[in-house]
Amino acid sequence: MAATKATDILVQPPNLIRLKAAPNNYDWGKIGNASLVSKVGPNAVGRDFRVEDNKPYSEASLLLDIREFHLWHLWTLPTADAILWMGTHRNGPAHLFDAPDIPLQKLITTSPTHTLGAPLLEKWPQSPQLPFLFKILSIQKALPLQVHPDKDLAAQLHAKDPSSFVDANHKPEIAVAIGPPLRTVQGADPVLVRPADQDAAFTGFVGFRPLEEIRTFLLGVSELWRAVGDDGLVDSFITIPSQALLRRVFGALVSRPDGAEAEVRALYKRVKESANAGRGAGAAIGRGDGAEEVGRLVLKVGDQYPGDVGVLACVFCMNYVKLKRGEAVYIGADEVHAYLEGDIIECMATSDNVLNAGFVDPAERRQQAHAFVSALSFTARPASHWALPHEPYHLARAHRTQAYRPPLEEFAVLGTTLAQNAREERLGPIKGPMVGIVLKGTVRIRASAEAKEEENEEMRAEMGTVVYVRPGNEVALELVEGDEGEVWWAEWGA
Repeated sequence: MAATKATDILVQPPNLIRLKAAPNNYDWGKIGNASLVSKVGPNAVGRDFRVEDNKPYSEASLLLDIREFHLWHLWTLPTADAILWMGTHRNGPAHLFDAPDIPLQKLITTSPTHTLGAPLLEKWPQSPQLPFLFKILSIQKALPLQVHPDKDLAAQLHAKDPSSFVDANHKPEIAVAIGPPLRTVQGADPVLVRPADQDAAFTGFVGFRPLEEIRTFLLGVSELWRAVGDDGLVDSFITIPSQALLRRVFGALVSRPDGAEAEVRALYKRVKESANAGRGAGAAIGRGDGAEEVGRLVLKVGDQYPGDVGVLACVFCMNYVKLKRGEAVYIGADEVHAYLEGDIIECMATSDNVLNAGFVDPAERRQQAHAFVSALSFTARPASHWALPHEPYHLARAHRTQAYRPPLEEFAVLGTTLAQNAREERLGPIKGPMVGIVLKGTVRIRASAEAKEEENEEMRAEMGTVVYVRPGNEVALELVEGDEGEVWWAEWGA
C-alpha cells in the first residue's frame, strides 16, 4: 500500500477494515487440515500461512488489546503457528491486512474516538483500548487445568511479576461450541456415553462438581483419597462437605510436590485392566449411572497426560460439560476450567493472565500451585450453573443473529447465520467497536454510517476473513457464495 494511502487510513479510518491475524501454536490443537484454525488461516493471516499435516493448529485468537508489541514478523514463522490474534495485545498484535506495517494499536491510538467511540472512552478514560479478546480454538486434547485471576489478584501479580502476568485485569470468558458433532469428526475420541450427548460438539471440565458428588468419589476411589495426602482432612470433608474444606482438599491434591503421580498411574492401570477384561471402565469407579463416563475420562485424559494430577483434579472434582453446536458456557474470573475437545469461539475481558495447576510441566505446576488455589472461588454447582443461553440480537433486522451476553460490561458475542433462502442480515447501528470473522460461505459485508448510506464501504469476505467495524455503523450482510454463511462477532455496547 502506498505511504500516502496508509497515512490517510490513520487520519481518517474507514468504517470497515480487514485485519491480519497473528498465528501461534499449542500441542493441544488439532493436527493439520483437521483443525478449523488451519482452514481459516490463509484468509485470516494471508499468504504467509502454510499448513503442515503433522503440526497442531489450536487457537485462532482475535485478541483485542491496545498495547503495542511489534511482532508482525510472527506471521512468517513456519506453520507450527496456531493462534490468530486480531488485536494489539503484546502476545500477538494484529495489523491491517492491506497495510501490514500498521498495527491495529496504532490505528486506535491515532484516532481513539473514531475507532472506539466516545461512550467506550468515557467508560474507560485511562485505557483507550478494546475491552475484549476474541478467539477461535480448535482443540484435540486437554488444555491446562487453569484459572484466570480476578482484578485484585491480577493487579497484585502484575505488580510483583509483570513479565509473567502482563495484565492488571480480570479475565472472565465465554466459550461457544461451533464445530460439528464430535462423533462425526475423524480422529476424535469423545467420551459420550449417554444417548442424549451424541450431538455434543465440545467437551470440557468447567467449575467444581456439587460437594456431594466429590464426597462420593472420595469414598469410592481409594487412589483419590490417598492422593490428597491427609486422611484426617478427607474424613472431615466426607463427614460434612463444605466449600472451605473443598478448598483445603483440592489445594492439598494439586499442591503435592510429586504431583500424586503414583496414585494417578495406579488408578489408570486399574481402570484400564477393568476395561480390557470386558467389565467396562466404570466398574473400577463405582456403580452409579455416571461411572462408565468417569472411567472413560480417566483413560482419555490419562492417555494424554500420563501420571498428571490433573487427571484426578478434573475427572473427580470438576463438572464434565458437553455442548451442542451453538451452546455456550460462561466462566467467571477465579473459576476453574480445562477444555477438552472441539472447536469453539472464545471471548474474554482483555487479559492474557493465567495460572496453571495441571496438564503442564511439573515445574510450572509447583511454581504456580499456591497462587492457583488462592485464586479459585470454589463455587461447587451442577454443570448447568455455567450454561450461557443465547437470545435474539435486538439490533438484527432480519432476526438471523443470536447474542450471547455474559454478566459483564466488556463484551457480547454474536452469531449470524445465513442460507440460500435467508441470504441477508442487517445489524445496528452498532454502539461500539465490533470484530467479526467469517466461518462459512462467502459473505458481502457492507458498513455505512447512520443516515449516510451513500458513504457505505463493502468487502467480499471468504471463510477466514477478519474485519473491524467502527462504532456508529450499520452492517449489512449478504451470502453471495455457498449454501450457508456464518459470521461470528465480538462487540462492545451490544
